[in-house]
Amino acid sequence: MSGTWDGGDGGGDGPALAWLRGVRDRWSAVGVLALLEDAVAQVWERNVARHDPEVAGDTPVTLGITSSENLRTVLLRAAPQWEPRGVLVGAPWNSVAVAHDGVVLHLMKAPDGSGSRPDFATLRWVGEIRGAAAVANGLDYVPSPDDRTGQLWFDGFGLPPRESPEDARVGLRHVVLVWTGDPASATTAGWLAVPWEHHTGPTWLAALPVWVHGPDEVPAPRRVPAISISFDQVASPRERGGAHLGHDARR
Repeated sequence: MSGTWDGGDGGGDGPALAWLRGVRDRWSAVGVLALLEDAVAQVWERNVARHDPEVAGDTPVTLGITSSENLRTVLLRAAPQWEPRGVLVGAPWNSVAVAHDGVVLHLMKAPDGSGSRPDFATLRWVGEIRGAAAVANGLDYVPSPDDRTGQLWFDGFGLPPRESPEDARVGLRHVVLVWTGDPASATTAGWLAVPWEHHTGPTWLAALPVWVHGPDEVPAPRRVPAISISFDQVASPRERGGAHLGHDARR
């Protein structure tokens, strides 16, 4: 789970990790991270189940795109019930953004083959919204020179971070939920990470795991009928004017 960053002047940052831990704890307490975990797991499992490379010609690209589309729809559908809790869910420029307690979270699927931990040394955000989030963090926060050692800070690894300063002093406001999906086992993993971009280049300041599902721990999606049957097909012959279920519908 440990990782190194070879991007020059970027690197890990202790205060950023401490701030990220606070975000994780507050968002867990209100239930936002559980919402995201369930949505990702159920969308991925359902799409893996209907993934059909042999007949339909599905590819890992179609699986990822369909899952991202479905995830956006599911989260936007749940948005009204979360607004009273101070959680806002939107999709500016079709990119999911969840805002709570002064922090904005963006979603991003890691490349195929990432396993349960993305390779943050090579992972780059794609899209204007996530790019703007990284730039905003770079404009508002500069890592301490003592922390710019080239080592990506992972929760539980390396030296312990310094005391978490007040959020207003940190200046960070954007995080990314990077999630992975295994098409063989239908399992997923989720990581919170802090994107940062400045004149020194792009990097991730800190990352920590949120969930990892083993083969027997995938939350099962709700069961729905595979085929919708109209009422006139199941009504009695008397209700349908004497027609019989076995008759050809074209007659």
